[in-house]
Amino acid sequence: MAADDSGTLIAVDWGTSRLRAELLDRRGLPIADAQSNDGIGALAAGEHEAAFERLVSDWPLVPAVMAGMIGSRQGWREAPYVGCPATPAAIAAATIRFETTAGRPVVILPGVMVRPPNRDGDVIRGEETQMVGLMARPGGFAGLAILPGTHSKWATLDQDAIQGFQTFFTGELFDLLAHQSFLRHSVAADHGDLSSLPDFALGVRRTVELGVPFLSAVFSVRARHLLDDTEPRDNRAYLSGLVIGGEIAAARAAGLIDGAAAIAIVGSRSLARAYHRAMAIAGYRTEAVDGRAMVIAGLTRVARGIGLLPEDDPS
Repeated sequence: MAADDSGTLIAVDWGTSRLRAELLDRRGLPIADAQSNDGIGALAAGEHEAAFERLVSDWPLVPAVMAGMIGSRQGWREAPYVGCPATPAAIAAATIRFETTAGRPVVILPGVMVRPPNRDGDVIRGEETQMVGLMARPGGFAGLAILPGTHSKWATLDQDAIQGFQTFFTGELFDLLAHQSFLRHSVAADHGDLSSLPDFALGVRRTVELGVPFLSAVFSVRARHLLDDTEPRDNRAYLSGLVIGGEIAAARAAGLIDGAAAIAIVGSRSLARAYHRAMAIAGYRTEAVDGRAMVIAGLTRVARGIGLLPEDDPS
C-alpha cells in the first residue's frame, strides 16, 4: 500500500518545555515533523489550541493523538491515570477525545499510576507511551525498562503490560546540585558528554560498588575541588556519576534490577549512553533504545487500537 503523502495522523509529544509533532502516513511512517518551545510550562490556560495549530498550520486537518504533560492538570485537558498492570488496551480505553474549534479530532493519552502497599503512590505521564512502543516491537519486550530524564522511571514490563514502576528524582536533583547548590562553585557549567570521562566512572563506583552514602558522596565534590584542585569539568562528570550511580544503587536495593530478563534504556542518545556506561560499570548488560522512536511507536499503537490508523499492512 502506498503511503498517503497528505498525512493521516499527527503524533504529538507535548511536555513541560517542548512541543513536538510528526505527521504520519497511514502506515505510521513520518512525513514531516515540527517542534516549538510551547511546552505547557510556557502556556496559560486556554492557549494550547492556538499553540498547536500554529505549529501544524501547513498540515492537513487530520486527527492528532497526544501524550505527555499536555494531559496533566496544567495541560489542555486533564486525562485520568490508569492503574497497573496497565495494558495498551487499557491505556487506549482511557483516552479523552474532543474536537478543536476547526473540527480537528484530538485524543490525549492517560497517565499510569501505581499504589504499592510498601510506599507512597507513583505516577507516569508521557513515559507510558514509550513503554507501549517498546512492547510493540517484534517479539514484544519483557523485562526492565529504564527511562532516564528529569524524573527517571524504572518499569517492569511483562505480559504486554506495565506491571509496576518507580520514579527517581535524578535529573532534576543533578540540575539543582550543579546549578543552584553550593556545589556550583566546584563544577563546570557546560553540558557536554560527561560519561566518557574517568571521573564519571569513579563517581558511579563510589555509590554503586563502594556503597558510599549518597549525601556524603555528594559533598565530596566540594572536597575534591578544595583539596585536590579537581578540574571543574572532571568534577561535573564525577557528580553525574555519583547521582546516576546513586539511582542504580537505590533501584538495586528496591529489587528492580536483579532477575530482570532484559534491561532496555529508553531515552535520548546522550542520556542513554551515560546510563548504559553506568550500568556496565555496575555489572549489568543493557540495550539502548531510541526514545523518540518509541514515542511514535506507542502513539501509533494506541491510534490503531482506537481506529485512527488501520492495522499494520505489510504491503
